[in-house]
Amino acid sequence: MELKQMKRGLYIVLLIILGGNFSACEDVIQVDVEQKQKKIVVDAFIDNRHQTQTIRLTESIPFFDIPGTEPPLTTATVALVDTTGGGIAAPPIFFRHDSMGYYRWTPNPTSGDTLKVGRTYALLIIEGQDTVIGTTRLAPTVSRIDSLRTVPVEGNGPPFIDTGKYCEIFAYDLPGFGNYYWLKTFRNDTFLNEINKLNISQDMGNNSNGQDAGLFIYPVRFSELNEFLRPYRDGEKVRVEIHSISQFAYYWFQLVVNQNNNGGLFATPPVNIQSNMFLLNQNSKRGVAGLFNIAAVNSIEITVKE
Repeated sequence: MELKQMKRGLYIVLLIILGGNFSACEDVIQVDVEQKQKKIVVDAFIDNRHQTQTIRLTESIPFFDIPGTEPPLTTATVALVDTTGGGIAAPPIFFRHDSMGYYRWTPNPTSGDTLKVGRTYALLIIEGQDTVIGTTRLAPTVSRIDSLRTVPVEGNGPPFIDTGKYCEIFAYDLPGFGNYYWLKTFRNDTFLNEINKLNISQDMGNNSNGQDAGLFIYPVRFSELNEFLRPYRDGEKVRVEIHSISQFAYYWFQLVVNQNNNGGLFATPPVNIQSNMFLLNQNSKRGVAGLFNIAAVNSIEITVKE
């Protein structure tokens, strides 16, 4: 009996020692990554709708700093210029600083102070000693949206965990190759902006066999519109906006997704993603990041009903 008690006591002591060793291995490593060069970060996704347009300017922070703490740039001059044909085709449009690095401009259809499909625009930013410029073309978006409807699905396994209603849009790619789209889904006016729900499409989504001007493929028109853990309920409002984006923006988004999913055993070192904004003064102590895109928008909205 005493021998059994001794063995039991020995096991307890060994467990305590092993537990202490394992806990001692859990060292917290503080990584201090020096930011070699600060960057002017341009968030310039605007569109041709007759509502206030917003551009945000911030300065980059080190990799491991808390997201959302980027210092706003509040004293810049921000102008949008129609450069169609290689010259200045119209007076500049100035975005005025509001707060926290947000610069805003409201179109005026009465005076013709609007953005037009097919035109090429340059974004000019003067911030301190730095001058930043970028150009993009305002491409057309889809002209044909037949419907946005709900589809009842029985939740009998992934990805349909819960039985309920899911949405599908019936919209058609523009004729001709080289159209790029960003489909944004809003649920009760809240944009589903998780990176895993980024829904972009080159043409109709698959033109490998020469398909063109057809209905968006199933993943674009259905899979990426839905949150499969949360079906739509009666009375909810669903809106889908189809924005035109440039070819550069399409591949820029793909790089963003790749960087976000870059993990695991075979992960590669993260890198800065190239911008379509450029510094005119090559000797600047800062770099530039972000994207400039002007979209044409077509949208459809429904209220989910029984």
